[in-house]
Amino acid sequence: MNKYHLQDWEWYKLTNENDIYEVILDKGYDIKKWFKEVKDKKSNYIQMETKVVGKETLSGSLIYNREVEKKDVYEIFHFYLSEDCLITYDYHDNSLHTDSNNLYEGMMRAATPVEGFMIIIGHIMTELLYHIDAYEKRLEGLIWDLKERNSIKTLDKVYQSRHEILIWKNVMIPFLEIKFAIEEAFGDSAVKGREYKRSSIRIERGLTLVSEYEKELNNLVNFEEVVSQHRGNEIMKTLTVFTTLCTPIMAWGALWGMNFKFMPELDWKFGYVLSLGIIIGSTVAVFFYLKSRGWMGDLLKPRKKNSFFR
Repeated sequence: MNKYHLQDWEWYKLTNENDIYEVILDKGYDIKKWFKEVKDKKSNYIQMETKVVGKETLSGSLIYNREVEKKDVYEIFHFYLSEDCLITYDYHDNSLHTDSNNLYEGMMRAATPVEGFMIIIGHIMTELLYHIDAYEKRLEGLIWDLKERNSIKTLDKVYQSRHEILIWKNVMIPFLEIKFAIEEAFGDSAVKGREYKRSSIRIERGLTLVSEYEKELNNLVNFEEVVSQHRGNEIMKTLTVFTTLCTPIMAWGALWGMNFKFMPELDWKFGYVLSLGIIIGSTVAVFFYLKSRGWMGDLLKPRKKNSFFR
């Protein structure tokens, strides 16, 4: 266990279950009760006590990192926040893009446990924003893939990307809940600090970015649905036109393919040529009828490069 004396409050950073006994000696039985409730939590959880003025507490569990591709791979830590101390259990500062020294330097400047806790929240949010920046680059590539190499594989990437942004949104929403819970539990005095405001803006920035990217993805999905629907209609239209054009051939072929005894056409000298003329003529007539009605559309035109519908 690491115990930090920071101005007028303490930060207990617990790393294993045995550390809790020392904290109980310092802070009383309530800490034991809290630890028993949260130590086995595997999901986000918040609880507050506001019965006694000046002794309000906020406790719970927070998932602060998650593997996008694996459901059960995530990091969670548990916290207890009061007017005079902050206790964290199983919090590991293993950020790849932020300096751990900045976290501890910030904690040294924090005037209250609430400020200290919001510094941790802000530190985690900074790491999450780096993930969002990386996601933004992949999304930009996906937008251009949709135009240049659109296929079922690209559509699969769109939905994979949609799932990823839902994961990040799911990770960030509890941070917003904590922000509101702190204000509810500790009142206006707790939310006037600089670190509280800074981390609050960082939370809102992350959720705003996620929401905007989610809208972009919804537009991509809608776009794919329109393109797929149009192409499906084109396929059905092509099959219908082809079947209609072949109808005269099949009808006349069926007629002259009969084996009745008395068929005068069999004795005509130019019957074969006449039958071909009738077949071709009726097929051409059907073609121009469909064209005059505007039912041929662009089916006879080749598809153009980098075009969505042709």
